Amino acid sequence: MEDFWTPARMDQAKPVAEQAEREAKLPPEAREPRRQSMSPSHPFKGIKQVGTFFYQEDDQYRFCAGTVVPSPGKNIVATAAHCFDSSDRVTKLVFVPQHHEAEPRPHGVFPISVGKIYMDPAYITPGGDKAYTDLDFAFLQTSPRSDGKKVEEVVGAIPLALNAGFDHPDTQVIGYPYLPGMDGYKPKQNPLTCTTPLKEFTTASADGWKGGTFAEVNCDGYVSGTSGGPFLIKKDGGLALAGVTGGWKTGGHSPDTSYSSYFDNDVKRVFDAAVAGKQPPTRSILPGAETWKHAEEIASGYFALDGEDVPNDRMDMFVLWSDGELTVYRGASADRGHFDKEYKIKGPNAQWGDHAVEVTAGDFTGDNGSDLIVRWSDGELTLYPSVDEKGFHGEKQLQPPNATWKHAEAITAGRFSANKWQDDLVVRWSDGELSLYTDVSDKGLGKETKVVAPNKLWTHATEIGAGDYTGNDNWDLIVRWSDGELTNYQDFTGGAPWGENKLHGPDSTWTHALIVSGGDYSDNPHADDTIVRWSDGELTLYTDGNAQSIGRENRLVSP
Repeated sequence: MEDFWTPARMDQAKPVAEQAEREAKLPPEAREPRRQSMSPSHPFKGIKQVGTFFYQEDDQYRFCAGTVVPSPGKNIVATAAHCFDSSDRVTKLVFVPQHHEAEPRPHGVFPISVGKIYMDPAYITPGGDKAYTDLDFAFLQTSPRSDGKKVEEVVGAIPLALNAGFDHPDTQVIGYPYLPGMDGYKPKQNPLTCTTPLKEFTTASADGWKGGTFAEVNCDGYVSGTSGGPFLIKKDGGLALAGVTGGWKTGGHSPDTSYSSYFDNDVKRVFDAAVAGKQPPTRSILPGAETWKHAEEIASGYFALDGEDVPNDRMDMFVLWSDGELTVYRGASADRGHFDKEYKIKGPNAQWGDHAVEVTAGDFTGDNGSDLIVRWSDGELTLYPSVDEKGFHGEKQLQPPNATWKHAEAITAGRFSANKWQDDLVVRWSDGELSLYTDVSDKGLGKETKVVAPNKLWTHATEIGAGDYTGNDNWDLIVRWSDGELTNYQDFTGGAPWGENKLHGPDSTWTHALIVSGGDYSDNPHADDTIVRWSDGELTLYTDGNAQSIGRENRLVSP
């Protein structure tokens, strides 16, 4: 690589083709600087943590900027995803820190092997740069230079600034501009630097490009070639990387305004994958924490009938929101974010928003799909058979409005009797009584068993869920108590014996677990996974639980 990337070959390199092609289509007036309204920029020799990727694409040499970030392997460089999208046939790829005209290779050359480019898989699908403009970032894993030293050992690193907001008045922007014939943007081999306020830019979708919220800077002369260059903010007495030139129309559609995809938890997800040397999972389609604060009920079941992996079908998540909207999120594998499609079953409405109190799912009709049972504020109990992504298919009243069922404070469905269906209902009443209804169907509530008589202890069973956590096809009851203790009641049948497994003792954190729903969301065939919605809007999936543990924690939505 050192022999190949001579200063002469570097001098021949041009920016990433897609950005140059878009810029070439701009009218002449849009390609000239508007310096009076922009922050001034000037060429300089750069900083050692920022440099240039060089690569060969067919018979053309290309370049793009990047920034070394801290990593356990001391080998990760951040850049823009559009520098290396799926249409690029990249060979002889290297990273050259602090490349500039006077010293083209001041810190050596660091090769990047095939397969060591990491970005969200959605971005590299056909049209992904337009459909996922907010995912225009990537991390590359470098190999050591010829003397065996790693890039971070040689030049240091600038830490990532995630979820840092937009209030950064002294943001330093670095980029390598290239556009022959424009005197204001010379020289092409030296980077520009500019200090300017960071701004929040929000746009609607337009011209086939998906809108969103981006970081914006206004610096003159940041034309083709500046892709992947850093937005550096001040943090903890030093610099931190809050963005890279890329995003809305891949970094900007004028020479003086540049954008970056906002650096949030998606950046951390891709970075973690790069560190591990694995391609990252696709971003989950789940909304953010502010939305999840309004999730009133979650039911686990098989609602989406058009799943792509039917033999290994995972459960879907039915959500009742505070405004009455009903949504199903289709279950998927971990590499697709556990949920890969959203279906709106019913829009916001007062009936469900104001009066649906408890919701649980099971197979009460025996058709291998999932049905819903809803307890309403007036005590009515309703069965909705075969709910799917197309909505409801009938309604059966199991109990008319009545005073007794107004006191059913927690309900969950599971397989607690001899047959193979998830058609049994556990109810915790306001006085602490615990009841089991077996073989519930559209014909009625089946057989009732009083499992626990009214008592003070069970009034503290705040959340109850069900699943096959011990893997023997006899379902267990899981209880989150008011003091945060979590208990698994193994092989729950409503009669003796059923074992008690304390998963953990009283815990102030778990007092904030407002919704607990058991189901099958992971690779194995058991319903041994648990969805938890927390009071701060965090959504967590615990997979592969057992009699000793709730399972491995997977954060689906950050608080």
